Amino acid sequence: MKLGILGKNISYSLSPVLHKLLCREAGYIDIGYTIFDVPPEDLPKTIRRLTQENFTGINVTIPYKKTILKFCDRLDESAELCGSANTLHWDQNRITALNTDLSGLLNVFRTLNIQTFTRSVIFGYGGVAPAVVVALKKSRVPQIEIFGRSSQRIKDFSDQFDVYVHNPAKSFAGTTLWINATPAGSVNHPEIPGSFFITPNRGDFFLDLNYSPVPTNFQQYFISQGIETAGGLDMLIEQAVDSQKLWRDDPHFGEDLDRALIKKQLISAMG
Repeated sequence: MKLGILGKNISYSLSPVLHKLLCREAGYIDIGYTIFDVPPEDLPKTIRRLTQENFTGINVTIPYKKTILKFCDRLDESAELCGSANTLHWDQNRITALNTDLSGLLNVFRTLNIQTFTRSVIFGYGGVAPAVVVALKKSRVPQIEIFGRSSQRIKDFSDQFDVYVHNPAKSFAGTTLWINATPAGSVNHPEIPGSFFITPNRGDFFLDLNYSPVPTNFQQYFISQGIETAGGLDMLIEQAVDSQKLWRDDPHFGEDLDRALIKKQLISAMG
């Protein structure tokens, strides 16, 4: 089975290691997983090449989660809801776009019991942010706010997904689930914008969808404020499991997976 990940400047990706670990644990040995690090102008020929070489599927990451849709023959419900895709599946040379970021987030949110929070504030409006909003709405979080550096892009995102624009100057008495959907604080983008250094309330929680370093720089800030945090490895694992389910047409893939062990192995692979 030919699989891979498509993006730009993604040599750091843990996905090849992760998918090989998952398949080995699930008893599959037919796994080839390749990184396709391509510039935007090479997207069309890369998709043609993958089709010609009979790939089963690929994951899609920054900055192509929205752009990739125009190369697909069909969008499933998850891709339509999010307006983006992180997973492609070939079937008889026809490409279906799916978004397992959404299902992966829903799994992570269930473990965090996010219904206990009064609101959620998302840092960022690209990449995985649409899936975050859809997952929060499906999880019935009462209030969702978006925060970022471009006022116009924030407004556009707010209008498209019907969420509030976060006002950091406005006090809030409840508890907040803060979610970082930007690269800020990650291994390749260690700097954090000054406006992101908010003052959280007791009982808040911070989820960084980046997974490296462990903990991320942004996690370290929230930890210094006395706030419990989680990194993005759980989300990475869950979306990968759901991608494998789709590619292999195996709804039971990952049911007996030792996620704690996989997570430990991924951290070890990061050095």
